[in-house]
Amino acid sequence: MKTDEPMTISIVGKGAVGTALANQCAQKGVEVRFVRILREPVVRESNQAGPNQAGPNQEALNQHSSKHDVPTEYSLDAWLNDLSQQRPQKHWVILAVPDDAIMPTVDRILKGWQTISDKPLTSAMDAIAHTSGGRSSEDFQHFQDQGIFTASMHPIQTFHKSAEEPNLHPGFHEQVNPFDSINITLEGDAPFLPQLTHFCQQILDAHPIDVTRTQKQQIHAAAVLASNYLFPNLSLASTYLQDAGLSPTLLEPLASQTVQAALHQGLAAISGPVARLDHQTIRRNMDVLSSHSATKQRYIDESIILVNQLLESGHYDGKREQAQDLLKMLHAER
Repeated sequence: MKTDEPMTISIVGKGAVGTALANQCAQKGVEVRFVRILREPVVRESNQAGPNQAGPNQEALNQHSSKHDVPTEYSLDAWLNDLSQQRPQKHWVILAVPDDAIMPTVDRILKGWQTISDKPLTSAMDAIAHTSGGRSSEDFQHFQDQGIFTASMHPIQTFHKSAEEPNLHPGFHEQVNPFDSINITLEGDAPFLPQLTHFCQQILDAHPIDVTRTQKQQIHAAAVLASNYLFPNLSLASTYLQDAGLSPTLLEPLASQTVQAALHQGLAAISGPVARLDHQTIRRNMDVLSSHSATKQRYIDESIILVNQLLESGHYDGKREQAQDLLKMLHAER
């Protein structure tokens, strides 16, 4: 695969990750084709209209668009038909679908292609990758057998569909690159990885990391612990402060510093009333949280988990009896 050819990328799946990829690629001048798998596409194109592709607002779109900043949208069948008629010279396909939809989507692509064309898959694409953290490039064995490069690329970041936030000016979400400076794990065919690395660096402005399949899954599991399981506590704290007429942003310095300390020092850096076995402060916290039962319950549950972790780590050596007393008090409040 030549590296100096203009690249066209087809992104299958228009969820949060797929949309973020498309936006960033378009901003860097990469032509993007969107493939919807759940419902019919809103068909439009920014540079030139093909048969049955231009929408009623095409002229208005062109007036406010750069060359490739409004991706063409296709249904899966229409996309495959388009590729069978005129395939871009350098064409990558990225599956940005949920993990449990990867293999069904692979099957749909393979069966759909066999239905409309007797050409090999290499006439439709040079490479195919998915964005799953828990799965590997093994999902594309059939593509690999036909000479197509395969890989998996997992951005270690939380993605959300653009939310309507009244305090943000129009176009805010389009200007922010969610891939900027984040880590992206790469795993797959060795000849393809240098090009995928270049794509992550130059198009996404991210930090690619070559990993094994096992390492990739280990990183994903750790990322879930560090992100998804952090959300409940932070969201409850945010809601509690907002209900009290306070801004949750006042917790940002604390949360940021805590993350750094936890990642680099572990439980050795722990502080707070549970670590100090400060029964009175813990009791006052529970009292003030009584008006928010879910928040109080989370405080109690997390405190119990933390006491048990600190007992196992030896943090309470010499004070184990006091720690057990604290556990009894917390369990009684459940």
